[in-house]
Amino acid sequence: MTGTVFKAAFVATLPVLAGYSAMGCAFGILLDANAGLGAGWSFLMSLTILSGSLQFAAVEILNAGFPFYKVALLTFFINIRYAMYGFALIERFRGKGWKKLYMIFALTDETYALQVENKAPDPKDSTDYCFAVALLNQCYWIFGCLLGSVAGKWMDFNKKGIDFAMTALFLVILTDQCREKQNRLPSLIGGAATLLCRIVFGPDRMLIPAMLLMLTGFLLLRRRLDIEPEEVR
Repeated sequence: MTGTVFKAAFVATLPVLAGYSAMGCAFGILLDANAGLGAGWSFLMSLTILSGSLQFAAVEILNAGFPFYKVALLTFFINIRYAMYGFALIERFRGKGWKKLYMIFALTDETYALQVENKAPDPKDSTDYCFAVALLNQCYWIFGCLLGSVAGKWMDFNKKGIDFAMTALFLVILTDQCREKQNRLPSLIGGAATLLCRIVFGPDRMLIPAMLLMLTGFLLLRRRLDIEPEEVR
């Protein structure tokens, strides 16, 4: 990997550095405050899981003592979107050896967006560029989580509301997505499924049924959801 490729990847990932540092810090603080786990566990989870939404959920999972099957189902439904992302990058990752394995593991929402955008200085450097983007983003996330763990351990401040950080992030993303007409139907399906399952199953048992209902709705309406944006307007 040349210095030019690494520099291009670093410049492209600067917004991710800001976001991952803040969100990772929130996770590290929560892990210490709610689960009593320090920087070592924060580092290990960030190194091996690399999924912000799942790591935030893991704090509650550790507190609730969920059975293994429920943890497995939650992990599957929370992270299944990464498999969908991978379809768009199959050809770019094909035949890249150990780099392909790492890039598959390190595929997150932000990493996927930057890899698809592909601002590599030269097309032949695409693999090295995608690898550098994935590596830098994971380093940013690990840094943020460790910073939060240290802050949560040694700084005395009111931690109330920090657990809303991931929810707030998704609300902002949802609001932005709903500005586009073609994104409103998936949002409506997700909202309706969540509300119905909360009423039927209660707040403690709603998550898995809601995800199953959403997935069913998306599959049943996939033709409608696949309509091109100009056809929806």
